[in-house]
Amino acid sequence: PTLTSAKVYAAPRTNVLPLPSSGPVVILAHGFLGSRFDLSHLAEELASQGFIVVSPEMPESLAASYPRTDGIDRASIVNKLLDTIENDWMIRPSSFGIVGHSLGTGTVISSGDDSWTRVSIAGKPSERASPALFIGSKNDGAVSLARIGALPSDYVMLDEGSITSRDTPLPSKAALIFDRPDAPNHISFLAEGPNDAMVQFLSPLLPVAQAMEIPVLDFDKYAKVRDSRSTAEKVVPLVSRYLKENMKMD
Repeated sequence: PTLTSAKVYAAPRTNVLPLPSSGPVVILAHGFLGSRFDLSHLAEELASQGFIVVSPEMPESLAASYPRTDGIDRASIVNKLLDTIENDWMIRPSSFGIVGHSLGTGTVISSGDDSWTRVSIAGKPSERASPALFIGSKNDGAVSLARIGALPSDYVMLDEGSITSRDTPLPSKAALIFDRPDAPNHISFLAEGPNDAMVQFLSPLLPVAQAMEIPVLDFDKYAKVRDSRSTAEKVVPLVSRYLKENMKMD
């Protein structure tokens, strides 16, 4: 089986701008059992700053709009998306960036060439030569820092208290690790709407899962703290700034 077309969802508004003819393209790669909505808060901010943002639905999504099919995987979806951007939508990308959460960081690492700018959140950091930002947390119960291991030696650690300073550009290889007692959990990095909807859906199951020690991707932690918004206040500006500093905008 092959992907023959990309499905375009029309926004339920009349004031939608037409697709630009060129610009910086950022792909968002959600994690296992995630959805194209997971990083919507980041997508909105990036789009407001001139990025062309695309968020494909990967096969493992709980909200997938197509059945699981052998031969259709993350790589084939990204490749078809790139073809659609340039040949169907007639957009001339000035540069490429990719942001992934959890399992999506594998897509971050495997996609594109070394001209791409990469952002890995709550997953595996990129070891490729291209610019790369890694964001993690000591309270991540799904992809722990111990599981990730030591960061590559060329990463420069950022301090959470000073990431808002714009006195100097960010390092081309940079890492922010939340290391405070109330640090974000695995899904704190996702948009508030999808997180709250998932907690509501899972709420009858969470006590049972906890009692049986079944992993629930930190939804049990998130249900108690609901910290998507406060996490976004740190992460979204940092990711946006990093992409703007490393991608060609026109």
